[in-house]
Amino acid sequence: MNVLLLIVAIVILLFILRKLSMIEYSNRHSALKDAKQNVISLLWGVVVISTIIFIPYQVWVLTGKSLYWDGVYIIGGTALLTIAISFIFYYKSKVKLTDSVK
Repeated sequence: MNVLLLIVAIVILLFILRKLSMIEYSNRHSALKDAKQNVISLLWGVVVISTIIFIPYQVWVLTGKSLYWDGVYIIGGTALLTIAISFIFYYKSKVKLTDSVK
């Protein structure tokens, strides 16, 4: 069950990062549409932060819930890896969309 939750969290994170990269390049010209776009981006951001927190927790649960330094290393390393992969995936999605628009 925990493995399934971890996989679902990773898929949700990657899906939302892809959606965020698409939202950024929409051509909106009214204040109301810009406000709506900002609200949607903030809501997606809440989900991104939640999954970035949840993924290291799930890895910690899967590795045995250690309460000592090895648990700190597992959570810290997984958090850094999750953040790095998120930035890389977002950047590559953004570049791909920029290239397709040109």
